[in-house]
Amino acid sequence: MTIQWDESLVLGFEEIDNQHKSIFDQFERLSEAAQQGQSKELIQQLAIFLFDYAHTHFATEDRIMTEYRYPKIEVQRQEHGEFTRDAKELRRRIEQEGATREVAIEVTGKLLKWIILHIKKHDREMVSFVKESIALRQKYELNGP
Repeated sequence: MTIQWDESLVLGFEEIDNQHKSIFDQFERLSEAAQQGQSKELIQQLAIFLFDYAHTHFATEDRIMTEYRYPKIEVQRQEHGEFTRDAKELRRRIEQEGATREVAIEVTGKLLKWIILHIKKHDREMVSFVKESIALRQKYELNGP
């Protein structure tokens, strides 16, 4: 399975794009390790990373959405909650079933699909709104009240 960041996922908001890229890097590492039969330790590392990622990344997005008064903030929060639950489920399954290749493949597919769809729809809408808000602020600052 090839997992690569591509230009269709770029939102043009550096802080968010960099965080999104980091999760793709982790999934790529997991995929390569699973293909080589060396995935046990990396699955455990990914589970920890995903849990940390959820908290750090979603806090970043929440801060930005709050600052710019994004009207769909609750939708985003619900989506983020879904990912967080799935990341917790990954950790639970690893604890109960072990860090197997099967768990890696199943979870990678599910979470990657979620991430790609979320970035392309919800995050793209949010970043567009924020960029428009920034442009309006700059216009207002240049032209005055």
